[in-house]
Amino acid sequence: MAYLRVNSYGPFGRVVSSCFAAAGTFANWLLGGWDLMVQAAALGTCANFLLGGWDLMVQALIAFMALDFVLGFAASVKSHTTDSQVMFWGGVNKVLVLGLVGVGVLLDSLLGVGEPYIRTAVIWFYIARELLSILENYGKLGNNIPPILKTVLAQLQEKGDITHE
Repeated sequence: MAYLRVNSYGPFGRVVSSCFAAAGTFANWLLGGWDLMVQAAALGTCANFLLGGWDLMVQALIAFMALDFVLGFAASVKSHTTDSQVMFWGGVNKVLVLGLVGVGVLLDSLLGVGEPYIRTAVIWFYIARELLSILENYGKLGNNIPPILKTVLAQLQEKGDITHE
């Protein structure tokens, strides 16, 4: 079996070879050639590469996304407005956020800087957005929110900066 050797082309070559490896992993997975543990390891390795590592920032972003999803579901159940389409597109939105983190990793790599500046900015932006959404869902559950935060949330909702997921 011939292997494509592109690692000598720097960061772009590593991205290309990783994408080929991921495609091969996915194809093998679909064909059922691997057991569940190997599939999970392959998926985790691909996610680790695409997210630029499994550091505390990525863990925090995923934790806030999960908390927002759970609180949003709880708020919709409480208000009897649970909708599978809204939940599905909320989940798609969260996957797209992780994709944007991957784009930040790629841009940092293309710029050739030693530090992940763009990735960090993308992660902090979405952590802040998730925190606002968590706070909004917390209030929808009937919990008390400090008045200053209620004012900020109301102003953001009037401007249309917060979308209901």
